[in-house]
Amino acid sequence: NVSTGSKALLSNTTGTRNTASGNYALTTNTTGDRNTAVGDVALQQNTTGTNNTAVGFYSLFANTTGSCNTASGFYALCANTTGNYNTAVGWKAMKAVTTGFANTAIGTGAMGEYAVTGQYNVAVGYQANKVLTSGTNNIMIGMRAGENTAGTIGSTIMIGRQAGQYLS
Repeated sequence: NVSTGSKALLSNTTGTRNTASGNYALTTNTTGDRNTAVGDVALQQNTTGTNNTAVGFYSLFANTTGSCNTASGFYALCANTTGNYNTAVGWKAMKAVTTGFANTAIGTGAMGEYAVTGQYNVAVGYQANKVLTSGTNNIMIGMRAGENTAGTIGSTIMIGRQAGQYLS
């Protein structure tokens, strides 16, 4: 294990091959293995989650047992607790996801506000798929594609600027 920063990897007991760089990075990790946290409070709440990568202030902050997640950007995937196989790139990308599975969000605020439990969703673009709560198998590509799509739609494809913006 390698740690730099105040309280980085503070609680680690048997976790191995972890890297924490930043104040409070991976602070509560106990047995989680092969995690990388770069940035203040990145992966701070992780306890047993494995194979996670968090780069950016508050990225993957609330993750406790989620595994195989990648977050890059300020507040990216910060609410994730137990979700697995998620990828978030961009400022506040997938900010609200807590237990999502195999989602991908690329862009500022993509899948960022309410997408809490969705799975197999893809959002690419500024605020794409911003408010979907628990949808499955959706693809939204373009600035604000599906931005105000409410609820739990499934198996929907939206491509283009503001495509399907108010579909419910």
